[in-house]
Amino acid sequence: MAKKQVKIKASIPLMNMKPYSKGKDVKKMVTAEEMEQMRRDRLKSWVTFYRFNPSYFVEHYMGVKLYPYQRFWITLMSHATKFIAVASRASAKSWLIAVYSIARCILYPGTTVVLASSTKQQAGLIISEKCTMLRNAHPNIARETSKIVGNQNVWEMVFHNGSKITVVVSGEGGRGNRSNVTVLEERRLIPTEVIDSIIRPFLISRQPPYMNEPEYSGIQELREEPIEVTITSAHYKSADWYPELKKALRKIVAGDPDTKALFLDYQILLRHGIKTRKQMISEQEDIDPITFLMEYGNIPYGSSSTSFYKMGLFERKVKKSWRPITDEMYIVNAKKNPYDILKRPEEMRIVSVDVAMRAGTTSDNTIISCGRLLPTKKGWALEVSYIESHHGVHTSVQALRIKQIFNEFEADVLVLDILNAGISLYDALSSVTKDEVRGPEYEAMSVMNTEWISDKLYEELTNRTAGREANGCIFPIAATAGLNSLIAVKFKERLRQGLVSFLVDDNIEEEFLIESKNKDILDQTDSGIRAYLLQAHLQTTLFINESIALEMVMQNGLVKLEKPEGGRQDRYTSVSYLNYYVSLMDIDLLKERSGETDEQAFLDVARFF
Repeated sequence: MAKKQVKIKASIPLMNMKPYSKGKDVKKMVTAEEMEQMRRDRLKSWVTFYRFNPSYFVEHYMGVKLYPYQRFWITLMSHATKFIAVASRASAKSWLIAVYSIARCILYPGTTVVLASSTKQQAGLIISEKCTMLRNAHPNIARETSKIVGNQNVWEMVFHNGSKITVVVSGEGGRGNRSNVTVLEERRLIPTEVIDSIIRPFLISRQPPYMNEPEYSGIQELREEPIEVTITSAHYKSADWYPELKKALRKIVAGDPDTKALFLDYQILLRHGIKTRKQMISEQEDIDPITFLMEYGNIPYGSSSTSFYKMGLFERKVKKSWRPITDEMYIVNAKKNPYDILKRPEEMRIVSVDVAMRAGTTSDNTIISCGRLLPTKKGWALEVSYIESHHGVHTSVQALRIKQIFNEFEADVLVLDILNAGISLYDALSSVTKDEVRGPEYEAMSVMNTEWISDKLYEELTNRTAGREANGCIFPIAATAGLNSLIAVKFKERLRQGLVSFLVDDNIEEEFLIESKNKDILDQTDSGIRAYLLQAHLQTTLFINESIALEMVMQNGLVKLEKPEGGRQDRYTSVSYLNYYVSLMDIDLLKERSGETDEQAFLDVARFF
């Protein structure tokens, strides 16, 4: 009887295996050379996979966890020769650049990644903080790293395979450097001429050793394309970065496979719990609508067709801002202000105040602005060198603060809004004011005697003056529809002439202070000193945002400026009042220089009205 055969069902991996026969099969030994070749083949496969899918490399090998949007971000950067990301504040832009740069350096031996920013210190933070943190937290990154250098002169991360991440200054000192990947960190702060003439010439193709072999050296298709990565937050459309962004988007729309872009607003922060909804609502309430629109909404802002003032009119070039002394400085430094600016013999100084008293009205602030004036052939050059705001402060407190600034600034004229609550402030200023903290008594102020003030108003204000021998330094403004129209036109005209300049934004100022080794900005123990140093620059940004948001309507042949719903215009009012008084001074200055009649000089100054 034949023996019944039993069928054995083998699993798929075992289907091709032969049964072991002691007599027939001979066990084959794997040589060291074969094992090495197998190792090389596996390594090639994994490197190829990771180069095409770098986000997996970041998570598998580097051990860094990524959110989905971060995986997508890294993949896009790796498959483009020109990449642009415009992303909301707090979206981890700098951290992700550090992660990408490290992955690139490990996967492509001999790679040089150059980080460029408006200042060397800003880009240096990516290495000294982000890269250092990643190395310390992840063993495989530490194993690949040879050294990290971070000081005032050199920021560099060097790898054992010959790659490196280095920081290069965005200026003349950066010429002659070379890179395979260039990262423009916070692009909007780097001038386009610096990028075109100095930074972009850095880029060269990486030269892996096999490309030196005769059989490969002539194959152009094997050459690696250098990569430019641009990371920025949204800003004004009038700035240098915006035309470059539009050019890249046109390439993407046209189907260019080498250009890619990514845009992220604040919703990505909420989605991943980086910020809470309550946090976002609070921050939206604390900053002006335009800044929130750009910083968190990730929407570039441009003036509308009905905006009276365009962004390009506002020239921000003043780095050395005047800052008033604090009570603490007054006591400690023996009444000396370390941030005072010496007044020149030919210089005039003006303080302008737009008044608000209602603490419950969110749209009303009292704004104090300070201007330095120097004579030129075109008129008085106005430098708005300080702005501060007060909300819901009592009349007597405002009067004291105005006199403190007026005296410390060595001002010649106080331009004062006297409508509504302003007349109460005039009354407080017209008396001697005692400074209980600092000690001195400030003299009474009164209306000035000038042809630009009607006899009726001069008499009325003189009669209201409480102090004897008061300083006649106040130029009152009781605005009407006609005067507001004239003030708006005069401001626009002097902006067009380039006669008004403003403080640089707070980011540029902070970098300037760090570069100049300012001991206060470098003091990490005093949490309030940074706000003190930068607040006038922030106020200037708010002022410009208010100005460009004002829309023009014509009423009875007059210009009327309307603010958007929920917007403000108190900073604009204070600065435009200041400028209006300067435009009146222009008439005398230009007449003195040219010998024109009063009527001719006035028409010359107000020709756009």
